[in-house]
Amino acid sequence: MSENTLSGEFELEGENLSPAEASTAIESTPVKEEHDYGLVKPEKKSSPHFYSSYCYYPKNVKFINQEHDEEIILLIRRRFIVNLPWIATGVFLAIIGPILFPFMIASLPIAPLTPIQSTILIAFYLLVVFGFMLTKFSLWYFHIGIVTNKRIKDIDIRGVLYKDTAESRINLIQDVKYSQVGFLPSLFNFGDVYIQTAGAEPNIEFDRAPQPARIAKIIGNMLRTHK
Repeated sequence: MSENTLSGEFELEGENLSPAEASTAIESTPVKEEHDYGLVKPEKKSSPHFYSSYCYYPKNVKFINQEHDEEIILLIRRRFIVNLPWIATGVFLAIIGPILFPFMIASLPIAPLTPIQSTILIAFYLLVVFGFMLTKFSLWYFHIGIVTNKRIKDIDIRGVLYKDTAESRINLIQDVKYSQVGFLPSLFNFGDVYIQTAGAEPNIEFDRAPQPARIAKIIGNMLRTHK
């Protein structure tokens, strides 16, 4: 056997290669891995936390009208960093309110309050602040996007009594793109993902979503898979 001929458990098609050329060819050969829409599917699903804004293959997550063979690939909320303004406002009000309360009462033309009355009013004030923060958190928590192997859902919660849901099958989606403009979106890696649908189907938007490039890539690869 010639020195330039390789032997073993594999064969190289074409002309005989030198050992150096064969080594280069083997290293450049793509390794076949288990992928899902172009990205590696995790061996174990992850459990989303109450503060999770991006979860790939979430565990123990279901939604209404989910089909028996439908699997959730992405669970998306707005980047948690967008909650900082109302969190800071709520903490400021909770701290400064009880401090200024005695001075505010003293400036009013009313009889001095008893300690019990002052305690009740401060507790009521803190309850209002807590209600404000709970409402803001609920509007963020339930404002979600869902990407499955069959469709995309966008659930918008814009108020306590306002809910808007849009969804589209994967085969009805025409295009997907994302926008990431400004210092904070670039620093904390969040932006808007726009999903264009066909016909009378409503367009879908994931606003201030984390990792918008990755989300757009997953959906784009799904479109090519379903064609």
